Amino acid sequence: MWRSTELRISPGFFVLLGLSVLAGAGPVLPHVLLAALCHELGHLGMLRLFHVPVQRLTLSPMGAVIEAPGQARLSYGRELLAVAAGPAVNLLLAFALARVSEDYLLAGANFLLGVYNLLPVPGLDGSRLLYLGAAWCTDPFAAQRLTSLVGMVTLAILVGLSAVLLWSTGGGAFCLLGALGLVFHQIRVAKRGRKG
Repeated sequence: MWRSTELRISPGFFVLLGLSVLAGAGPVLPHVLLAALCHELGHLGMLRLFHVPVQRLTLSPMGAVIEAPGQARLSYGRELLAVAAGPAVNLLLAFALARVSEDYLLAGANFLLGVYNLLPVPGLDGSRLLYLGAAWCTDPFAAQRLTSLVGMVTLAILVGLSAVLLWSTGGGAFCLLGALGLVFHQIRVAKRGRKG
């Protein structure tokens, strides 16, 4: 099942890595990449458990994108588990590393990545979890409206808080860049949706 999986790496992924190193994130970068790998292994492991083949894994500036068309045939409960597996692995590793080892940097990277991915922002696991939970309780159309509204409000709050942090402390540029990256990603997705 996994041998046929295609791996793609977008040029933007390398640009983001380069910018991170230039901005001084070099010492932290291996921990973040290892946390991201664990996150994706959580998703892939759950998909494998449910016998869902993965066609493509793409590394982009917004993270990894797993293309598994068979995931659409999963029940709401199973898809919830597959989506939640990534952040769950990060959070479990964060607590385990903080308790058992002294590698607080890797524990922190896992914790931040797990919490970040639970935000109900389009393109992150939290948005999909919100949609699946709402669709399971109501209907897909109401779930889509709720997810869009919560996502836009969350994005606005993230950009606002990041800008205030940058203005008041002079720090937090990465927070603002991350929030703006999510906004631009959402704009690109919306444009593609209008074309398709």
